[in-house]
Amino acid sequence: MFESNTDTESVDPQGARYVALAQGLQTRIAVGELRPGDRVPSVRELGAQSGYSVTTVLRAYEHLELLGLVESRPRSGYFVRAVPAAVRTLPQTIHSSPQLQPSLISADLVSSVLDTVSQPGLLQLSHATTAPELMPVAALNRIARNLIKEQPEQSLSYMMSPGLERLRQQIAGRLSACGVPAVADDVVITTGALEAIHLCIRMLTRPGDTLLMESPTYYCLLQIAEECGLRVVELPNDPVHGIDPDDVRRAIQRHRISAALFVQNFNNPTGSVMPDAAKREVVSLLNAAEIPLIEDDIYGEIGFSGVRATPFKAFDEDDRVLHCGSFSKTLSPGLRVGWVLSRRHHRELSRRKFTTSCATASLPQLIVSRYLETGGYERHLRKLRSELARSVARISDAVLREFPVGTSVARPQGGFVLWIELPKQIDAMEMFRRAAQQGIAISPGILYSADGRYHHHIRLNCAVSWTPALEQALRTLGKLAAALL
Repeated sequence: MFESNTDTESVDPQGARYVALAQGLQTRIAVGELRPGDRVPSVRELGAQSGYSVTTVLRAYEHLELLGLVESRPRSGYFVRAVPAAVRTLPQTIHSSPQLQPSLISADLVSSVLDTVSQPGLLQLSHATTAPELMPVAALNRIARNLIKEQPEQSLSYMMSPGLERLRQQIAGRLSACGVPAVADDVVITTGALEAIHLCIRMLTRPGDTLLMESPTYYCLLQIAEECGLRVVELPNDPVHGIDPDDVRRAIQRHRISAALFVQNFNNPTGSVMPDAAKREVVSLLNAAEIPLIEDDIYGEIGFSGVRATPFKAFDEDDRVLHCGSFSKTLSPGLRVGWVLSRRHHRELSRRKFTTSCATASLPQLIVSRYLETGGYERHLRKLRSELARSVARISDAVLREFPVGTSVARPQGGFVLWIELPKQIDAMEMFRRAAQQGIAISPGILYSADGRYHHHIRLNCAVSWTPALEQALRTLGKLAAALL
C-alpha cells in the first residue's frame, strides 16, 4: 500500500518516505476508505505497516494536518478531519465552446485595479508575492554585500545575454533532476518569467494569430496576448486537474493555433496541477500538430507534497516546449531573475533578449547563483512549502467560516494563491472597491479570463503571516460579501 519513490529518495530519502506515506493515506481518504471522523492508524501502527521510523510517520501526519485532511486529538491519536460540506465544494469549472475572440479585458481595467491595490497602507492580499518574512532576507543581504566587495566590476557591469554561465548551469542542473534534458547553452536568463514569456510569444506569433490558453489564468499573460494583437482560445481549467487533453485535441481540430501558453503546475489562480499522464498527452498532441507550447512553470517547485511537479518539458521529444521559470516566487520577487529554456530557439531568444533589454541585472544573477551554491536553497524550499501549506489551509478555513453560505474555495496543491467562488449574486468588482475602502487589497476574478468571466470570483494571496490584522481582514471581507447579497 505504501510505496517509496527510489528516484526521489536518492535526493531526499526522508522527504520521499514521508511524502509517500502521506499520499497513501490521502488516497484512502479520497476514495472513502477512511471517512470523516475515522481514526487513522497510530504512529506505531503505521510505522510497523510501512517499515518507516516514528519520525517519518510523524512528518507524514504533520503534512496531512497542514493540508487540512487530518487532525490530532490529545491522547487519542489522529483522525480524518470532519470538515463542513462547504469545504468539499470546489469552484465550478466554466465550460463553453472555444471561441476565436480578442481579449476583452482592457488595459484600463487592469491598470485601474493595479493602481488601487498599490496604494500605501493596504493589507496586501492581491499581489501574488511572498512576504519578506518568508524569504531568506538576511542570507541574501549578506551575499550581496560580499559580492559587491569581492567582485565590484562583475557585480556592477553589464552581463550580456544569455546571462551568467554558472547560473545557467545551475538552472539546467535543477531541471535535469526533474526529467528535463537541459544544458547551460539551452538557457537564456531574463528579467523574471514574464519577460521570458513575452520573448517567446513575440518570437512565435504575429498580430492576428491565435493563442491557446486555459481559463482562468494569470491576467498578465492575457495582457501580453492582447498587447501582441493575438486572439485567444480558452480551455476550461478544472480547479483540481487543470485542462483536459480532449479539449486541447478539439481546439486543435477547430482552430488554427499558432502557439499554446499553459500554467499547469499549481496554476495561478486555481492552484491545480495537471497529472503527468495528461501532460504527456498534451505535449504529444501539440507536437503532432507542430504547435509550440510556452510553459509557465513559475510555481513548480512549491508543491505541498514536497515533490517537484514534473514540467511539460520533461515529455517533449521534439523540442517544441519552451520552458519559462523564475526565482520570484521561491526566493525573491525583487531580484527579477527568470529564464527560458529551449535548445531549438536558444539563439533567437538570446538575440531578442539583447534587443529588448540588453541584459538582466548582474548583481541579482550573482546573488542567486551564490545562494544556490551554499546549499541553503533546498532547506529554504522545504520550510517555505510547509509555511505556505499551513497558510493556505488556515486562510481557507477562515474564508469558509466568515464568508456567506454558498462560498466555494479551491484546494490548491501548491503555490500560494486561493481561488474563491462567491454566491452568484455578489459582484466581485464591487467587493474589490469596498474592500479597498476598508484598507484591504484583493484581486477580482474578472481579470482572469479573456472574455471577462468570473464576475463572482476573487483571488487571495496566502503567502503572508497569520496576524490579528489578517484575521480581522478576512472577517471584514466576509461581512462585505454578506452585505452584497
